[in-house]
Amino acid sequence: MPTLPPSLRLPPVFHRAPAARAVPPLDLQLLADLPSLALRSRCLVDGFLSGRHRSPQKGSSVEFAEYRDYQLGDDLRRVDWRLFGRSDRLHVKQYEEETQLRVFTVLDASASMDFKSRPQAMNKLDFARLALAGIATLAQRQGDAFGLGVAGVELVDFLRARSTASHWQTFIGRMEHFPPQKQTALARALEALAEVIPPRSLVVIASDFYEDLPALEAALSRLHYDGHDLIGLQILDPLELDFDQPHAGFWVDAESGARQQLDAAAVRAGYLKRFKQHCAELEEHFRAAGGDFIQLRTTQPPVTALSGYLAKRENRL
Repeated sequence: MPTLPPSLRLPPVFHRAPAARAVPPLDLQLLADLPSLALRSRCLVDGFLSGRHRSPQKGSSVEFAEYRDYQLGDDLRRVDWRLFGRSDRLHVKQYEEETQLRVFTVLDASASMDFKSRPQAMNKLDFARLALAGIATLAQRQGDAFGLGVAGVELVDFLRARSTASHWQTFIGRMEHFPPQKQTALARALEALAEVIPPRSLVVIASDFYEDLPALEAALSRLHYDGHDLIGLQILDPLELDFDQPHAGFWVDAESGARQQLDAAAVRAGYLKRFKQHCAELEEHFRAAGGDFIQLRTTQPPVTALSGYLAKRENRL
C-alpha cells in the first residue's frame, strides 16, 4: 500500500487552519486499478485527519467565542455580570457551536469529460468522480452531510445531503454508474441546483468548464447570492493543458461529433493563448462569486493538488 498523507480536512469556511504538511506521492495507477469507486475513495482518504469544524453562526454551545455589547431584548442570562462589575458596561457572551456542514458535489457528466489522451492517465470523468467521492468520504467521516448533483442538459440526478453510511453507499453508486451525456448545460444544472439546496452550503463543482461563460457567471452569482461557498475543480487532461501533439490529423468534437482537420503543431501557440484566457476568465468568475478555482491535471493524484489547496485555503480563512 502507498503511504497516504497524514492530514487533510474538508475545506469549509468554518475550519480552523492547521499547520501545512508536505504531501507524499500517491500511486495514481494503484487507484485506477482498484475495482470500485468506493475502494478508490477510501484508499484516497485513509489516514486523513478526522474531526469537527466550527460554524460562523453564534449559538449557545460550550466554547466561548467573544463578547458584544448588550442590545435591548438580549437574554439577561447571557450577560457577563462579573465583567459588568469591572467595567460598568453590559456585555453579552457569544459562543461557537458545532454544526453539520452540508456539502453538495456537482459532477459534470458531459461527453467531453469522457476523454483521456494517455494510457497512464484516468479519463476526466473518472478523475472527477474520484475527487468528489474523496470529498464525500471526508465529509462522512467528519459527520457532515453530503449530496450530489449530476449535470447533463439539466440537473439530471440529485441526491439530498445526509451523513449516514448507507447514504454514502447510495452516493457512490449513483455517481459511479452514471453514464456520460452527449450534451450538457452546466449553467442550467447549477441554476436548478440552487432551487433545491439549503442556503449556506458548500458547493464543489468538478468539470472541464467548456461552458458558455456569461451563462456560467449568472449561475455562480445566483449561488453566491444564496450564501453558498463555491469551489470549482477544473479537471483537465495533459493534452488540453500542454497541447503537445506533434501530428496533423482529424479532431472530433466529443459532444457534437463535428470533425476538423488541423496541424496541431502549427496551431499550438494560438490554442494555448486562447485556452489560458478562457481559464483566466473562469477563475475570475469564481473569485467574483466569492469562490475558489483550481485546476487538476488527470496525471496527478487528486489528493496531491487538493491537500495543498485546502491547507492554503484554511490558512487564508
